[in-house]
Amino acid sequence: MLGDTAVAVNPDDERYAGIIGKSVILPLVNKRIPIIADDYVSREFGTGAVKITPSADPNDFAMAQRHDLDIVTIMDDNAIINENGGAYQGQDCYTCRENIVEDLKKTILAVVTGVRLLWNPRCPSSGLSR
Repeated sequence: MLGDTAVAVNPDDERYAGIIGKSVILPLVNKRIPIIADDYVSREFGTGAVKITPSADPNDFAMAQRHDLDIVTIMDDNAIINENGGAYQGQDCYTCRENIVEDLKKTILAVVTGVRLLWNPRCPSSGLSR
C-alpha cells in the first residue's frame, strides 16, 4: 500500500464513471492519489477497482507508464522501508506489514489477511506466468 500511486477502474464500468479523474487519500501515508481509467482493469474481477503499485507489479508498471504515474520505491536492497514509507521508515518489511495490519484495524478500514485469490495470467504455450 505504501507505494500505491493510483486506483484504476475500467473506462467502460458505469459504476465508476463519475469518479474517474478524481482522487482518494491513501491511508497510512495520507497521500492523495488519482483514480484513473484503464482497459487493463477487469470489470468482473473483485470490485472492478484496483490499486496500482508500479514498483511491485509489471502490469501496474505498464499502467503507470501509460498514465504518467510516479513509480515509488518503498524499500532499500535490504527490505528496509525508506523515507517513502512515512511512519514505517526504518522497519523491515515483515514488521512493517504487521504494523500496517494493526494500524488499519485501528482505523476501522477493512483488513483481510491470509489466502487471497490472485489473477496470474499464463502464457498458453509455455505455461509461464508474467
